[in-house]
Amino acid sequence: MLRLIDKPLILGLLNGLLGALFFLTPVGTSVEEDFGLGWLFQVRGPNPPPTEVVLVTIDTASMRALELDRRHYKWPRALHADLVNRLSSADAAFLAFDVYFGDSREPEGDQAFADAMGRAGNVLLFQLVRKDAVPLGEGGGAVAFTERIMDPIPVLRESAAAMAPFMLPGVPVKVSQFWKFKPETGDTPTLPALAFQYYTLSAYDELQALLQELGIDNTFPKSSVSLLDAPGLAENMKLLRQAFIRQGVGERLHEVLSSRPDVSPLLRSLIALYSGNHSQYLNYYGPPNSIRSISYHKVLQMSEQELLQFRGKAVFVGASEAFQWDQVDTFYTVYSDRETGHNISGVEVGATAFGNLLQGIWIKPMGEGYVVVLLFVWGVVVGFSCRALSAGRALLVVGAAVFIYLLVVHLSFNRLQLWLPLITPLFLQVIPILFIGIFGGYGQMHRERANIAAALGRYLPAQVVTDAARSIHRVGGAGKTVYGACLATDAEQYTRLSERLTPKELRELLNEYYEVIFGVIHRRGGSVVDVVGDSVMALWFDPEPQLSHRVQALRAAQEITAAINEFNRGRGTLELPTRIGLHYGEIYIGDVGAGKHFEYRAIGDTVNTVSRIEGANKIFGTRLLVSGEAVSGIEGVTARELGEFRLVGKSRGVRLLEPLVADKNCVEDELPLSQEFGKGVGLFNQRKWDEAFSLFSKLSQTYPQDGPVRYYLQLCDSYRHRPPAEEWDGVIELGVK
Repeated sequence: MLRLIDKPLILGLLNGLLGALFFLTPVGTSVEEDFGLGWLFQVRGPNPPPTEVVLVTIDTASMRALELDRRHYKWPRALHADLVNRLSSADAAFLAFDVYFGDSREPEGDQAFADAMGRAGNVLLFQLVRKDAVPLGEGGGAVAFTERIMDPIPVLRESAAAMAPFMLPGVPVKVSQFWKFKPETGDTPTLPALAFQYYTLSAYDELQALLQELGIDNTFPKSSVSLLDAPGLAENMKLLRQAFIRQGVGERLHEVLSSRPDVSPLLRSLIALYSGNHSQYLNYYGPPNSIRSISYHKVLQMSEQELLQFRGKAVFVGASEAFQWDQVDTFYTVYSDRETGHNISGVEVGATAFGNLLQGIWIKPMGEGYVVVLLFVWGVVVGFSCRALSAGRALLVVGAAVFIYLLVVHLSFNRLQLWLPLITPLFLQVIPILFIGIFGGYGQMHRERANIAAALGRYLPAQVVTDAARSIHRVGGAGKTVYGACLATDAEQYTRLSERLTPKELRELLNEYYEVIFGVIHRRGGSVVDVVGDSVMALWFDPEPQLSHRVQALRAAQEITAAINEFNRGRGTLELPTRIGLHYGEIYIGDVGAGKHFEYRAIGDTVNTVSRIEGANKIFGTRLLVSGEAVSGIEGVTARELGEFRLVGKSRGVRLLEPLVADKNCVEDELPLSQEFGKGVGLFNQRKWDEAFSLFSKLSQTYPQDGPVRYYLQLCDSYRHRPPAEEWDGVIELGVK
């Protein structure tokens, strides 16, 4: 993976793919909506709201002026009747109450309110949506949620021009969208959508005329008058919505709108109402109370002349405070103040949604497919630039690209209400890639060192590799003397196999063979320092003597023996029986050579001795021999003492042992042999040749294949007839390398 991102195009492709995939996740969408969209609103600043919309606010000032209960739903309905009468006489376009009248109050007041609505004929009421939990099955605990629309009391319901609920899409932080139609309730129009259709009844007649002109058949009401008839405005709007979406009416209309400049903006907005998604993003006009608001009690005190300001206006009535600390019906938006709790009221959200529909200026997010392409291309360009260019040029190019992108995003949002992604391209696809691409030089150098280490690690111990990777000029420097356990292996039948097999076949066999041996050595913390043909030499070393090195080397020798036995199982003539020797002492390790050719070598008496120990296996017919120095101080080692021997070319004797197992749990059939064999060696060392010969003869009958027994049997027989000189020091001469 690290190598891939070193390539500019690969880094660019990965950056583009990462940005596109992140945006498609719920987290990516939420981040863009909570932070990116909020930043765009803050930079843009407030926009003037439509003058056609007015809020009549049920607030604390009115409660105090009218000496009423703080709970506005308990206010006398006669007051609402007075409000309706006043605004109706002023020719307001409609009144939309964002108040739920779900219970009866005083009968006279309820009737007065109903009569006033009936005379006005333009009052829209709020319906409550209640969620109910419905158990699924019996005893399982699983439930499903259904939404039920609750009407106002009958006397008011029958007098209203139309009714609709007003719900907002559930979001964890900010209110960014509003429903036009609620799919969970069968595409029921919400109060802002209902109010907009009522306000644009004249445009509905234009819509019917356009449909007839285009030859588009439809089954919904043919005029604005019939649109209000039974089953009512809300139900007829459902039919319109279904026709636009399911019958493709909306698509056909949008196809011709671009070529019809004569179509009024109001009709375009009406067509947009019934087309597209169920919800739309709110284009907030600014902080709370941006839409013109008049306190409820002030409207009741206005003169007829003052009431004329409501002529033709869309009036929304609901609870809204100048400061919302005590108000429950408030929502957190991009303009909310965390410190003061200055949020927007529900009725102002509804009025904002209505204003957006009226002006056709709701926020339009770029299509998901286009965003994916944009983020992919942007990510490729940024990633490629950061890796292909020098640090200075990359900063300049990416900085310019970011500036241009921000300008495009800002202008698109301000002038076209088009919302482009912001957080993903700038924070996810620029900052990390700048770090990787520009400041990744250290990482690249580190990887190059790792590559050197990986290459040298095939030939040198890890400690030497680390030094070489840090500073390559150190290779070829002075070596050092260490204390180490030295392990040597040699495979039998290698010469015969090299004659039978092709070079390629021999190479493949040796690679499998070495994989077994190297795996054990590395697992036990050793370092392979030399490989010649079928022979391997490994070290466990440190500047100071370490008992743990001898322990690990001994365990490795025993595990290699077992692993090679398993490796040879079933191979027939392709077996590679292996002899192993182990010794411990001072070793010189370093570069050996001259001129332009050096090799890393371990040299010294210990290395020479271990080679002789490994070769002694030929004499004894064993697979593993270790020196007394190699096992000195290791507890729990059970081994057969073979005696002290003077190896070829050596002047001093070496004590040789054949390890049985690495712990105290000896194999049952090996321990008796080891004990009896030790007695025989003791008799031999006492020059009791006949007694030793007799003991080894008995052992050879029980263990006829045991090499050390056969060796001592022959040696004892020879010494019985030709004993060594009296000055013999007890060290046996071995004449084979």
